[in-house]
Amino acid sequence: MTCLEAQSNILSFVEEQLPEDKKVEFVRHMKHCSNCKEELEIYYTLIVGMRKLDNNEEFSLDFKNRLDEELTRIDNRAKKAKRFKVSSFSIVFSIMVVVMFFFYSRCLLKVYNIEQFMKKQAQGETYFYDTFGEYLNVCRDDIIVREIRQSIPEKLTFYDKIRIYNTVNSFIIEQESE
Repeated sequence: MTCLEAQSNILSFVEEQLPEDKKVEFVRHMKHCSNCKEELEIYYTLIVGMRKLDNNEEFSLDFKNRLDEELTRIDNRAKKAKRFKVSSFSIVFSIMVVVMFFFYSRCLLKVYNIEQFMKKQAQGETYFYDTFGEYLNVCRDDIIVREIRQSIPEKLTFYDKIRIYNTVNSFIIEQESE
């Protein structure tokens, strides 16, 4: 707010007709500009003093302190409102960050589960090759295994095939130990 705007708002401020949004700017200008504040003090003393005389109220000469208290009160109220806005924004922002982190972690978990499922589907029968590689190679040419393979229906699941492999493998191990 410029000095010209502040001086044009002095009468409105003294008569308490200045809008709230302009009042805060006006008070801040008066706190920093000694020339405008001096003019405000003069108008305030004249207008408030005349009003008290007209209403036959008790007249005190402490107009400057009352004006300073009013300016301080308005400035403090504006600072509290600003602090409230900032703290409210901070709280809302923090909550949004926590919620976004929660949903992000849930999405990552879902993506991980989908990837693991796709890996298991793609691995198929070679999934256990690293663990059972040497036994699988030995058993492919075994006569017993060929007979069992011929008797196995074609539409078995992978896990059924593993169970059959384990049965055959235990049979071979028993024969080798004898």
